[in-house]
Amino acid sequence: MLQISLLAVILNIHGVKGQQQCSKIRDLLGDDSITVQGPHNDICILSKPSCCNKAVENALVDKTREILKNRVFLVLNQFYQTIDLDSKAKQSMLRKIITKTNLAQTKKVELSEKFSEYQMGGNSLTTKDLDDIKTAAAVGSLSASLNVAVSAECQSLLYFEMEHLKNSELKYLSSILLMLRGYNIMTNIITKAQVPDLTDECYVGAVRGGLKFGGCELCDDATEFAHPCVKLCRNLLSGCLKGHIQIREYIQYLAQYQIELNKLVETMTKERDTKLESLKAEVKSKLSRDREFYDTCSALQGKQSDQDSTQYEWELQYTAKDARNTLDSAWLCTYVFSGISEVNCWNKSAVGEYRLSVYEFSEDGQFENPEVPGEGPSINIDEQINLFKDYKYKVEELSAGRDILKPSSAKTQIVSLTLLTLIIFVVLT
Repeated sequence: MLQISLLAVILNIHGVKGQQQCSKIRDLLGDDSITVQGPHNDICILSKPSCCNKAVENALVDKTREILKNRVFLVLNQFYQTIDLDSKAKQSMLRKIITKTNLAQTKKVELSEKFSEYQMGGNSLTTKDLDDIKTAAAVGSLSASLNVAVSAECQSLLYFEMEHLKNSELKYLSSILLMLRGYNIMTNIITKAQVPDLTDECYVGAVRGGLKFGGCELCDDATEFAHPCVKLCRNLLSGCLKGHIQIREYIQYLAQYQIELNKLVETMTKERDTKLESLKAEVKSKLSRDREFYDTCSALQGKQSDQDSTQYEWELQYTAKDARNTLDSAWLCTYVFSGISEVNCWNKSAVGEYRLSVYEFSEDGQFENPEVPGEGPSINIDEQINLFKDYKYKVEELSAGRDILKPSSAKTQIVSLTLLTLIIFVVLT
């Protein structure tokens, strides 16, 4: 009887221990059938029986596929949300330019469509369009500021006095349109960055390295939970993002130019406001000394309105460093994947130290990176690069005070180049 009781106790203890085995991996995968086996592994670097056989490893890879991509692009999407806020603010400024004019509704619609085309990289604006919008914008600014309509007769009598304001309105419009073009290019690049899936090698590496939510470090019940070593985390994420090296470069370039362009928008807004105040002073002076002008335009003595006093927050909510951090493995490991140490951390096979160096985030550096072998996803941004080159040229032209809305400038350059080629050909033959 005593022997039976002892046997029952032993069996009971063994049963409790069996229930406790592989609890971490069971909880993660929701599978109570997982037990210690093996070693029979394709992914995890294990030399003794563990909770992870090939089927469990495949389940870990599937679990990782559900989560990893969103985590990898978390900072990139946060950056997109930040630039989208300023893009919407600039769209509001553009709408205000059009709505404050007295142009016919059909003309407003036409110009809105052409402005949208410009933001996409085209330009069908004509010389007449530019003359119409700068004149209407100047008149609209004066009307809003004086809180009175400016008649066609008064516009004619103020033709020369309004020239400076007209030119300032056009520069102001140019800076906003160009900045919106920059945001369009950046948005398209960010969208393209997230279209392809990460590679199988990336998902396998993430399981092996135990990124964030658990992988091979959970296979051994005796292993206390540990974050992946920082250098391992960086090499894994750099390897997963090796197809995005060019994308990160252009996001950084665009952010730097947008920051400079935003300063131009602010400068040109202040310049426009200064020209408006100068025009109002000239109107006041002309009313006092020019009888004909007074008889026609005495209504321009109206009270100043607060309708046009919208204040914009010029400081952007992002920096060039924020753009760099979007796809930076060091930033992601620290703030998304919680890699915090180089000792007492998971190094792919045990809790300890990771001895490899961090490989540079470049084509050569990632070619040598052993954590994620193979090529990254292929992402073609040639169209966006060509648009960026034209955008960059226009930012530099605008900074130098030159007109960037002048129609057919690109075609003129192509024709000039063609003529030059023909001349060279004739001379050589």
